[in-house]
This record gives sequence, structure tokens and C-alpha cells, in this order.
Amino acid sequence: MPRDCFIIMPFSATASCTEDEWTQIFEQVLKPAVESAGLDYVCRRSVATRGNIIGAIVQDLNDSYVVLADVTDKNANVFYELGVRHAIKDRSILIAQKREDIPFDLQAYAYHVYGWKTPEERQALADKIRRLLVEMDSNPDRPDNPVSDFLKVRRPAETEVAAVTITPAEAKIAQPLAGPASEGVDIQKLVETLMERNRPQDARIIYRLTRVELMPLINEILKSLNEKGKGGQIAKDQIFGKAIEYISVIEPITNTIEHFGLESTQEGWTPGLETAMKLAGNLISVSERPQAGQVIRFAQGTPALLAWRMLCLCGAKALDDEQFDLTKIILTEPIEVEEASGGFSNRPLLERRDLFYPGAFLGYANYPMRYIAELWNSNKYLQSCFDSNDNFHMAVAKFFILIALAVKPNEMGRAIYPGYRLLPQARRAMSSLTSRMFSSEAYLNNIAGAIGDTATNLKGTWAARVKVINEVSSGEWSPFRDEVGFPSKFGEEAPS
Repeated sequence: MPRDCFIIMPFSATASCTEDEWTQIFEQVLKPAVESAGLDYVCRRSVATRGNIIGAIVQDLNDSYVVLADVTDKNANVFYELGVRHAIKDRSILIAQKREDIPFDLQAYAYHVYGWKTPEERQALADKIRRLLVEMDSNPDRPDNPVSDFLKVRRPAETEVAAVTITPAEAKIAQPLAGPASEGVDIQKLVETLMERNRPQDARIIYRLTRVELMPLINEILKSLNEKGKGGQIAKDQIFGKAIEYISVIEPITNTIEHFGLESTQEGWTPGLETAMKLAGNLISVSERPQAGQVIRFAQGTPALLAWRMLCLCGAKALDDEQFDLTKIILTEPIEVEEASGGFSNRPLLERRDLFYPGAFLGYANYPMRYIAELWNSNKYLQSCFDSNDNFHMAVAKFFILIALAVKPNEMGRAIYPGYRLLPQARRAMSSLTSRMFSSEAYLNNIAGAIGDTATNLKGTWAARVKVINEVSSGEWSPFRDEVGFPSKFGEEAPS
């Protein structure tokens, strides 16, 4: 039986759109995006009629399985209806044409900023809506607004896993990526099989089965490590070795998930990459979640470190293969994390600067760079995804350079951007990336799009951005840092 997706959006002209344009957005953009998702939805909005229609609207807000709210231009009626929906139930999707139209209090929840005037923008919106609807189907009762988060009875947390059952048809492809059933799985063959089936719902099955194995394993090991660990001071030169002791215990559990994410990225299979990103969010949640008794930072911070590693390596692979759409997903798609407060955050990797100062290394940012740089030799699946150790170092350095460039001058806070300086091949990567951006308008457009920007804005703010990045004091980066800087002006050669 079809389910209702009720759209709340402006009817009359606003600062961004005329009345006719709003009708066009509904009929030619939003409605087709929802109904073509293949998830059995019927999309509609309220009909402007004479008289008091609030009763009918409230009924629609209550009865509809999903509500899609367009808060562009902060329309009062839309916000009123969104508030009613939040008070009644979950399963609301928030969109806007400008990020500043998303209220601060709602920015912790999943939202999407969209364009609609070009075929590419309409397709991007349709793809995003479909992913959000798929996510709701996989976890329909998750709180997704301040009312259900703070006033209702709390539902089971993301890190509290319920039993999973699968149908006989699902069992044919069901493959957890953690636990005993994941041992010996041929990840490359699995991804190829899933791509041939071309059923995004297969990724949801794998996520469900993996999560039900992963979370108890991680929690149990973390509890044991915290209980056995010793607190107190540790010399700075011992931090790396001590952290590796803890990382080596948990790392084998997450390697299969990381391999799945990398193979999915290499094959361009978006549902697989998104599955890995969701599991990364679960891992970060474990590190964020308070633990009873003694907490050893080396242990407690390791799940988040391994999530960060997974995201960065998939990002490096996507950028190296010039799969810019996947690079953008990794950098800018919200990652749901249950925080220590019990609420949920939905921030993308570019806004999670805390991950670049992992607790597993006591908050230092130089040690994880060394850790990343040493991975290729010890992980065979990395050797199947990158041609050589030099190629691996080059790809990772380019990805961290891109992260540095994405941080806008007016958003500078705790620095994550000097990290690329510590990596082998940093100088070559800087020269290669910037020279190509300067010589190819198409490549520049792709790079700008991958960080959620435009080529025009990137050019216009280049000098201001790189001035801040290049002038970051050495601090904890010394003596490891190499003075690899961005060209001070757009179009110049990278400094030697």
C-alpha cells in the first residue's frame, strides 16, 4: 500500500521564488523525486482553498508517514506546520535553498541545501531525498527533532542494538562485515555481486547485520580495555606506541568494514560507501558515549579514530579515482552520531574537526598522520586499492590538502588543515593538485563541488584562505612538519 509523503512549503511568492516557481518546484522537482524513489510513496501538498484549512493540514501532518519541509526564506506557515509535525511524530525531512534558512536549533539534525534550476541540481536533490527515505525505512523510529529528542520517552540509542531477523530472500546476499560470519569473506566479490544486483536495499541489509554484530563486540572490548588499562601521566615520546597497543586490539574488527567501503568507492557503488559511513557514525558514537567506571583515553578514543581513518581512506580513494561525487558525499554528507548528552548530531566530516585530534592519541594531531602514513605496508587490501606505497601517500596527501582548502577563513577554529604537511609526498601532492586546478576549469569545478563550494567563490577567497592556512604556527606540529604551503595567489606555482 502506498505511503504518504506530505510536503510543507510556501504557496505564495517569497524572496527566493515566485508563486509559479513554488508550484513548479513541487510538481517538477519534489513530487517526481519522492515518487520515483522506488519506495512506494505518494507525494502531495495541501491545496489552497477558501476558509480555515488548518484542521485538514494538521490531519495530514498527523497521518502522513513522512513530511518533507522546505524552510526556504523562513516562511512562518511552514515553520508552524513543521512545529506541529515535530510535536506529533518523527520522520521529517528538512530542506532549504540556503543554509542560513536552517535555524541554529535544527542544524544538529539532518537537512539538505538544494538547487533546482539545472538538471544536475534536480538530480542531486532527487538522489538525496531517496537516500533519506531509505535511511528512514532502515530506522523508522529514530528521534529526528528536538521534541522527540528531549521531551518524549527516550527510544533505544543507536548503540543499543536490537535483534535482527532476515527473510530467506535476504539471506542469499546477507553478509555481516563484523563478527564470526565476516571472517574470510571475499569483499571484492561481494561488492561486485551487489553491484550486479543493483538493489540499494541490499546495502541496508548489510548495515543491519553488521551493526548487530559490531556494536556488542566493540562495547565488550572497550569495556575490557578500560578495566585493564592504567591511568596516569605518560611521556610524549611514548604516546604513539601506547596508542598502537590499544588500536591493534580493535582494528581487526573494523578492517573488513573499511575494506568494504574502499571497494565500494573503487567500484563507484554509492550505497556501499554510505553503509560504511553510517557504520563510521556508529563507531564515533561509541567513543562519544559515557562509560561506567575507569575510562582510558587510548581505548575510548580508538573507535572514533578508526572511523576517521575509514572516512579519510575512502575519501583519498575517491579523489584519486576522480570520483568527485563520492568525494563530496564523504566530505559533506552528515554523519549521524549519538553524543554524550544523549542527543544526535548530524555534521559532515568537514565540520568534525574533533576527529582530527583523536582521543586515541591523547588529542594530538601529529600522531594520527604518522599512523595513516604507515598503513599501506600492513594492510593487504590497501595494496589492492592503491598501486604502490607512493601512490597511497600521494592520494592521502591530496585528500588532506583538499580538507585544508575547504576550511573557509570566517570558519577558522581549531586547525585541522596543517595535517597534510606531515605526510610523505606532501610537496608533490600540493604541486600536482594546485597546478591542475589552475590549468583546468573543469577540474577546478569538480574540486570546488567536492567541498560544497563553487569555482568562482574558491578563486575569490583563495588568497584569504591560504594565508590563514600557511600562517598556522608550528606548535605541536614541530618537528614533524615540512614547510609545504599553498600558493599565495591563485594561478601561481606551489612554493618549493
